[in-house]
Amino acid sequence: MVDVRVGIIGLGSVGQGVVKILSDNISLIQKKTNAKISIIGVSGKNKKKQREVQINRYQWFDNPISLAVNKDADIIIELIGGEDGIALEVVESALKAGKNVITANKALIAKNGNYLLELAEKNGAKLLFEAAIAGSIPIVKTLKESVASNTISAIYGILNGTCNYILTSMEKEGISFDNALKRAQDLGFAEADPTFDIEGYDAAHKLSILSSMCFGQKIDFDHVKIQGIKAIELDDIRAASDYGYTIRLLGIAKKNKDGHISQVVRPSLLSKESDLAGIEWEKNAVTIRGNYFKELLISGPGAGRYPTASAIMGDLFDIINNTNYPPLGIPLKALSKSSNEMNIETSRFYLRLLLPDISGTMASITNAMAKNGISIDDITQRISKKMKDKNLVPITIITSTTDFTSINKAVEDINKNNYSPTTPNIITIES
Repeated sequence: MVDVRVGIIGLGSVGQGVVKILSDNISLIQKKTNAKISIIGVSGKNKKKQREVQINRYQWFDNPISLAVNKDADIIIELIGGEDGIALEVVESALKAGKNVITANKALIAKNGNYLLELAEKNGAKLLFEAAIAGSIPIVKTLKESVASNTISAIYGILNGTCNYILTSMEKEGISFDNALKRAQDLGFAEADPTFDIEGYDAAHKLSILSSMCFGQKIDFDHVKIQGIKAIELDDIRAASDYGYTIRLLGIAKKNKDGHISQVVRPSLLSKESDLAGIEWEKNAVTIRGNYFKELLISGPGAGRYPTASAIMGDLFDIINNTNYPPLGIPLKALSKSSNEMNIETSRFYLRLLLPDISGTMASITNAMAKNGISIDDITQRISKKMKDKNLVPITIITSTTDFTSINKAVEDINKNNYSPTTPNIITIES
């Protein structure tokens, strides 16, 4: 039985989950790996902080870098978070010392993964990150192993549990965005500062990594087009439902016919009959399109202490078993540079506008749409006592297939003739 010595840096919720799994399930883990795993040291912000696991039995390191390069450590598990700062220093130092590293830090990989993976290869070490994407869903392993023989044309899904919980709460319980966010925070599904989640950056970090693995290019976070869910109102949820849709925040990466990759995170209208529409509350789901299996959907808990800690344990097993799949699915030297370009994407769209409640408003809308070559599948003037008191009327529109440029020009033309106090909501309808 081989000895495997682990250092854990970061003792928040997930770090404590890893400690607990290694404590409670050690006999099963040793039986499955034929390895004697021991925690040789831990490091966190505050040694005296009250935690749900006992850490007194482990050597404490005030300086996380000292643990990262400690000669007795074989594997470093980084759970600090953040794209730079001490998290980057810890991973960088460990890899330079030839240590294998496991991380759940999606921001770190999205922004610095290309550099860190090359550093790992240069020093004969491994950098694994299954836990950085979609919690307990084994999407990284699936792409590296199970579907490796397929040409992937698209990958898309629900990549952020906070946003999915908020949108589901609004839909199921008829509550406002702010109230749904507060409930998510109270239940631990949203951070005190939810900016990274609700503005789409968390999902974009994950999407950039998945896109790299699917299409054999370097990680390119900077070219992800990002739109969050802050502008989604209960009126949008209700109107979407009337039309037979539900709203979800999706991350979508696909290869276009010209070979360029598009990466986008955005709220989307999904048919209530679609598989992803049924993914509710804090759950995540990812769909992969391959040329031999058509579509594969994987869903499950996308975050949380034990789902994420379980994914970390999967990476630990791979290191112990000396599994040697390339970290991004193909050898680093074979990765191409980014081939992302702005392309003209066509789709049907949902629009919600607040316009003056005066004669001729509907005519001005239809004229603006026609001027920009857009056909209207449905236009509905909705009842809102709150807006009527302000002499405004909510109008929702479903367009036929068109493009973003035409939609934006049409909205500009509408606003020239009808002053609106709010920015119109424009949401893509996914086919």
